[in-house]
Amino acid sequence: MKKKPIKVGLVGCGNAARNIHMPLFLKHRDIYSVVCCTDAVAETAAAFARDFDVRALGSTDRLLEEREVELVIVLTKPPWTHRDIALKALASGKHVVVEKPMAGSDAECAQMVQAAESASRVLAVHHNRRWDLDFLAARWAIESGLVGQVRVVRNEYVAGFTGSAYDWGIHIVDQTMCLSFGRRFVELSAAFCEPRPESPLESEGFFTCRLRTEDGVIHDLSMLPAFHGSAFRPGKMPARFVIAGTEGIVYQDWCQRLEDAFVKPVLYQPSGAGRPLPDLPFVSSKLLIPDFYESLYNAIRDGGPVPVPASEGRRAVRAWELICQSACENRTLTTRL
Repeated sequence: MKKKPIKVGLVGCGNAARNIHMPLFLKHRDIYSVVCCTDAVAETAAAFARDFDVRALGSTDRLLEEREVELVIVLTKPPWTHRDIALKALASGKHVVVEKPMAGSDAECAQMVQAAESASRVLAVHHNRRWDLDFLAARWAIESGLVGQVRVVRNEYVAGFTGSAYDWGIHIVDQTMCLSFGRRFVELSAAFCEPRPESPLESEGFFTCRLRTEDGVIHDLSMLPAFHGSAFRPGKMPARFVIAGTEGIVYQDWCQRLEDAFVKPVLYQPSGAGRPLPDLPFVSSKLLIPDFYESLYNAIRDGGPVPVPASEGRRAVRAWELICQSACENRTLTTRL
């Protein structure tokens, strides 16, 4: 039976629209049809409309008046522009996807969650790094029981970066929230290169954070400058993920694309094996690679699970607020995250 496509309107026609979302919609042209767009800069919207054969509209309000649009994708920057657009879209009866970070604060996220519930509409957050192969491999290592009872999870992004720490840091925060598998974090401490006590959420630069779950699992996450070599991996980039448990340790290299998987292995060190790192065996993992927009279609049309529900987008934002608070106050926080 042929599926009825969801008609889409894009708010924001920049890089995320062109290079992230449109390729996904074109991949799924059987179940989605992008029909219109708008941008704060009229010329940007016009160029996007011309390149992708859609209609450019003069404002967000004009787009929301389009009765055929069922789904609105909010791709504006900075993140504190998301709330007002999402609230208007939900009030007009549209389903909504917002780019990460979900909003500028936990309070804004709470308003968005409430609005979606009141309108009985889907509100999802596009945390696309949940689909990176290194993260999926790390998740598999925990879910499969390979390492036994998990004791330490390291999520370390090591590379040069420019732009807002919040914009990129929210990726590894969200991944860490996922790898807790529902466990609550009760303790958090963090440090920034450039903490800004007068405006904590604008703290910048590289950062590190340690969280402890209610059952004593340590989660370390960090965004650090590029470097080579360590006591564990001489002459090599640090592992993207390290999962240590009662039965062994998994080292997962940075790996985003399928082609990367041929040269960036998962290494597994069994507990007590005593073998040197170069002799560690390869692990063949069966990765479940879901699809954000296919899952979203099923959520809208059939009531299936939302790929990244708003409640999870909100949890990542709240975690970021606490990371900034800990760094700016130079203290460990007791929390219930």
